[in-house]
Amino acid sequence: MSASTPRAHRVAAFVAMGWAGILLLWAVYNCFWQVGVADFLQGIVYYGTGDGSGTAETFNLNWGVVYVSGGLLVLRGNTLGRGIIIGGAAIEGYNRVRSLSGALFDDKQAEYFTTTAQGGLKLATFAVGTLVTCTLIVLLLRDFAVYEAWQPPVNPWTQQANEARLAREVPQQQSPQPSHGFGAAPAYPAQPAPQLPQTGYARPQPTPQQPYPPQQPQPGYGPGPYGSQPAWPQQPQQPQQPRQSPPPQQQ
Repeated sequence: MSASTPRAHRVAAFVAMGWAGILLLWAVYNCFWQVGVADFLQGIVYYGTGDGSGTAETFNLNWGVVYVSGGLLVLRGNTLGRGIIIGGAAIEGYNRVRSLSGALFDDKQAEYFTTTAQGGLKLATFAVGTLVTCTLIVLLLRDFAVYEAWQPPVNPWTQQANEARLAREVPQQQSPQPSHGFGAAPAYPAQPAPQLPQTGYARPQPTPQQPYPPQQPQPGYGPGPYGSQPAWPQQPQQPQQPRQSPPPQQQ
């Protein structure tokens, strides 16, 4: 039995199977005490007028099978079972109303249904069948729209993981990420320039920046005969003056 089946549907399933039991009792009585087993079995697939197959009340057997199968499906939470019982109850209920009205208001039938024990039992069956079929339709149509099939319970660990994943995805969808290439700095939103208070004085103009003078090359190390030697700037050579000889001394 499915735990998610509404209570009204479970009650309707048991009522349908109980009513099926009454119909099957009538089928057994007709089979063994009125027409015989052979004629009853023949009457399931054949309707004859010269033998007992025409008097076999096989409709009780048919509706009994329908209600039992539909009730079992409803208890298992199957939607098909509700459709079977509702359809069967609507058709049988219509036939029971016709039989009940004929038994009460037709003079030729009224004597049989009101003066004999068998007729009285059949008349009671017509009346109870009308009430049962209406009750089945009402119970099975109740909560029909909100009925949902049974589903396995959710794993709490899986549910927590899904909630955490959704919590991470929602902020990412609300705040778009800036797209930039490899090695480029992310583009941050530009900050507005501070507004100076409005006064009567003229706003100072920014001083243009002067270009820096070109840097002089710094002394480094250059190649030499004995490895790397410092390459200092060479000093200009002074011109050498000729040396004068002293005058000769007189004796």
